[in-house]
Amino acid sequence: MISRRELLGAGAAAAMAAPAKRPNILFVMVDEMRWDAMGCEKHPVVHTPNIDKLAKEGVRFSSSYSVSPVCSPARACVFTGRYAHVNGVTTNGVPAHQGELFLPTILKHHGYHTAIAGKLHYTPTRFDYGFDQFWSFSSEGPTPETGYNEFLRKKHGSPAKWPIVPGTCPWPDDPLGKDVGLFKHPKEDFETEWLTDRSVDYLRARKGSSQPWFLFTSYLKPHSPSVEPEPYFNMYDPKAMPIPKLPPNAAALRAEQRDRARRHYVDNEEMMRVMSAKYYGAITHIDAQLGRLFGELRRLNMADDTLVLFTADHGNMLGDRGRWFKGLQYEGSAHVPLIWRGPKGAKENGGRVVNKVIENTDLAPTILEAAGLSAPEGIQGSSFLKLARGQDAGWKNRCYSQLRSGMLLDGNLKYIDNSLGGTGSRELYDLANDPKEERNLSADPKQKERVVEMARAVAAWRADRPAPVRVNGLSTPAYATVSAKERDQAIANAPDVLEAAGAERTKGGRKKKQK
Repeated sequence: MISRRELLGAGAAAAMAAPAKRPNILFVMVDEMRWDAMGCEKHPVVHTPNIDKLAKEGVRFSSSYSVSPVCSPARACVFTGRYAHVNGVTTNGVPAHQGELFLPTILKHHGYHTAIAGKLHYTPTRFDYGFDQFWSFSSEGPTPETGYNEFLRKKHGSPAKWPIVPGTCPWPDDPLGKDVGLFKHPKEDFETEWLTDRSVDYLRARKGSSQPWFLFTSYLKPHSPSVEPEPYFNMYDPKAMPIPKLPPNAAALRAEQRDRARRHYVDNEEMMRVMSAKYYGAITHIDAQLGRLFGELRRLNMADDTLVLFTADHGNMLGDRGRWFKGLQYEGSAHVPLIWRGPKGAKENGGRVVNKVIENTDLAPTILEAAGLSAPEGIQGSSFLKLARGQDAGWKNRCYSQLRSGMLLDGNLKYIDNSLGGTGSRELYDLANDPKEERNLSADPKQKERVVEMARAVAAWRADRPAPVRVNGLSTPAYATVSAKERDQAIANAPDVLEAAGAERTKGGRKKKQK
């Protein structure tokens, strides 16, 4: 006969062996937001009280980087935990290689309910990529009828996604300045608010369910165009904007660019001030919506059980070096915000600031560990959960990145190779003493060995291409079986694929197949 003490002991042992309840996960991603555009980074202008509060409650990583700072590649690296040259998404409009698995699929396989409200930006657009519920920022995904484009069309008959009040754009004929304009419809119908509404709808629908959930709230803003409703459109005075000094050859540099490329350069100080003001207005608009979203978590009594993650896919140069937007390895483009707040009682909470270098490939394995799951073999990122808790003295503290150029950030030393094959011009910056990257040290005799060493490291990194991730019991999803023919066609049609995809073309203009 089993005694009462033995019975209680067995019950305690069973309780100890039982898996902990997996946290809900609210993953907030914004598009094109610089790491320094937050009050908690001591920005002199932009107002971000809700983001700042999140940083005080959790942990802020001050040296987080995108490993491929353009929309689709950055996002694919986040969700695969693998670098762009490995997962295959090397520029916008290019599908992943066959067999690549995305984080929502893995979480769904382990019992999570998954949803997206906002921008995903994967090709082909017809797949759900592991999301049970799909509210698109445009018309992508398996249910375009539930997307923002369709909402705007039905409510306002709007043929344009960003209709503006006539006369509110100062530079309608400029390839960059034409982005500016006051949103024509009520603030409540602007995409930033609509995506928050859908996120709130989702949270309310999950109330009372014992199933853990993963919600990817993905705002397009502060990405172009520079369209906002009031009060955000005129929230910041252009004259008060902190702007960089344009290089002496900014006008000539922009003039020599062709068509679409000219949009990525700026030579007009007034335009920089106006567009910067709209950029910061968009960030404050997002911050206000995050206040709504976080408030709903608390109202529904979900906050204590929810992991909240805030980051961006890439930054924006905002005039640094006479450049606008992203696609470069410089700080304005590659350096992104990252704030992590664990569920109630998590050891990483409390307002710490971590200065070690984080790659956005590290997000997937960290999320999996926080959910009590092991990162499958083939994921190249590393979980920073121990680092967030002050327990990982051996953190790698480096970032590799690749677009049209390669980059290695090792601590405070940044090496840039302006090619895909190691034959381009080289740059070397000491970010500790030169945070604006104004002094290229690559030709300094004292740095000769260091440059060679970092060049070899980048070459070895590029050569490392582990097989696709496999998860026991998980069948290959449809999005991971895109045919070579469809992928090649997408590459041929991609807007800026030539260098970024590592592809060559024949004299006739057709792409040679990658090895």
